[in-house]
Amino acid sequence: MSRAKSPSASTNSEAVPQVALAAFLRGLAARAEADSAFAAQLDAALRESGLLDHSLAARAGPASPAAPARKRSSSRPHASTRDAWQQFAGNDLPDPFALLRDRGEAGLRASLDALELPVLRALVRVHRLDPARISARWTARDRVVALIVAQVRARADLGKAFSRV
Repeated sequence: MSRAKSPSASTNSEAVPQVALAAFLRGLAARAEADSAFAAQLDAALRESGLLDHSLAARAGPASPAAPARKRSSSRPHASTRDAWQQFAGNDLPDPFALLRDRGEAGLRASLDALELPVLRALVRVHRLDPARISARWTARDRVVALIVAQVRARADLGKAFSRV
């Protein structure tokens, strides 16, 4: 009698080719990003084979992999945060760690109180002060300011226990 394969056995045997395929595609993508001539050849080969949809390729550009475009709604509640984050993506966003070091906690809090909520949210994202992104839904500025002050203070105090040894 023949025995049917158990689901776990087929899953384990399929995992190795999936891992190898994923590693191959990552390597291919890295090479395409590093070498524009290779990316153009890869793009041409994919277009010729029919594996690459022409409408998606036109939107993605010749050197980047085609991905389905997602609609972005301006009515999303975090659109202003995204705009503020992009606006302050450079060096215009205040450094809360430098403010704490230079002005103390009261000076940090006063500087943060002068900022708008989208800018405070951008500050949280840029400095990764809320990895779980719980504060993204908060509407009270005082609450976001308190989070920033607490997280900056906690990170500034890291390692101070060893300074008195």
